[in-house]
Amino acid sequence: MNDYLQNITPDSFSGIVFGLEGMSKAIVLINGPTGCKFYHSATSDNQSIKQLQFDPLNYPEQWYFGQPRVPCTYLDKRDYVYGSKDKIIEALDFFKKNIDFDILCIVNSPGASLIGDDLRGIAEDLCENIPCVFIQTPGYSKTVCEGFEYAMIQLLTQLTERGWINKNSELKTEQVKQIKAQDQIGPSEKTVKKTVNLIGVSILHKYFEGDVKELTRLLNMCGVEVHAVLACDLTMEQLRKIGEADLNLVIHAEYGVKTAEHLKQEFGTPYYLCEGMPVGFKATERFVQDICGIFQIERERRENFIQESERARARAYVYLSRLNSLTGLPKGVQFAVEGNWSECYSYVTFLVEYFGMAAESISILNAGCDSGQVEEKLRNFLKLHHMEEALERELPETNSELVFANANTIARLKLRGLAFSGIEISLPTMGYVDILPKTHMGIAGAMLLTEQVINGLMF
Repeated sequence: MNDYLQNITPDSFSGIVFGLEGMSKAIVLINGPTGCKFYHSATSDNQSIKQLQFDPLNYPEQWYFGQPRVPCTYLDKRDYVYGSKDKIIEALDFFKKNIDFDILCIVNSPGASLIGDDLRGIAEDLCENIPCVFIQTPGYSKTVCEGFEYAMIQLLTQLTERGWINKNSELKTEQVKQIKAQDQIGPSEKTVKKTVNLIGVSILHKYFEGDVKELTRLLNMCGVEVHAVLACDLTMEQLRKIGEADLNLVIHAEYGVKTAEHLKQEFGTPYYLCEGMPVGFKATERFVQDICGIFQIERERRENFIQESERARARAYVYLSRLNSLTGLPKGVQFAVEGNWSECYSYVTFLVEYFGMAAESISILNAGCDSGQVEEKLRNFLKLHHMEEALERELPETNSELVFANANTIARLKLRGLAFSGIEISLPTMGYVDILPKTHMGIAGAMLLTEQVINGLMF
């Protein structure tokens, strides 16, 4: 309850909607009142722009209400008594005749799920030759991470059952099958192909576009191809062949561990779980070197990556050295961070080890989600550096000079009259428009964070 009393945080219902919205050319129909659609539609369109102009005459249909994404069945009190069947059928008939889409997803809102309408029974006849996913329950009181993973598993399960996803791939070799019999794999294993899926990246993440671009660039640099991202701009063609990748890379543990386990069980695909996100030079180098080790990629093919990382480290050092010579900063600067276990671990380790800063307050969101043992790693790291109290210190009580959080938290602390610089790392944002895709991951992300830290301390 602490998350929800102090902040505006999305829940399982939002995780489901945004997870499915990551599909390319998808219609995600909310079976519920209009109040359930506006936030989800606005956020989805801000993250992945579909409407080029804010014209009140665009999307005038009764399911869209002027917004290009996440239509709804606009249930009213009569529908809660007599059921939503008629409105669902009417909406589906309109979509089939007027909208170009590849997949249809119908999600019950919390109130609609209490009616007892069978979404599959209502819509299946109308969707006989259309890829469809039906989400009967929004997962009451569960976290956004749990909702996202539930949506991904239902997406994979329901489409596999109906034959829209290839269950068996002829491209699997005996060597790959032997590797995939293991729970997890280490750097010494190898596969024949060099194709991966990125798991646990979503449009819920502030810099998802830049994250995917940077990770793809670094992997391509070493001869590894990204087949699909579950779920960011995921096409039906990619989804059909999701099981053909040789390895699944779990970037955000809370958004991907259960999905990776499902893919391993159903398709035999092994997975690599990031030790936190690849935030910072050290974490990025470990991430890329581990993947190269799995695929037994020779050092010569890694050379471009190694050289770029070294050049980036050198450039960052020049600016940090100038700041330090004038002010002694950033060493010893206190900071606060808010996020999931894996997010906090990633930022804290980079800020402490690379900048010599001190964690003063760490606020964990969605603390009960599976973090892939990252919680234990963070606690051990803090203990090693004598910063254990940071997990006990409430964020509103922070005296930090830098706060890494969402804009809502930063604004709340500013209203308390605290003097600090806020650096946004998650949604919601203050509204800054990122025309150039940005990231806090990889080499480019380490450079951007270094830039933000330096400017945050100077101004």
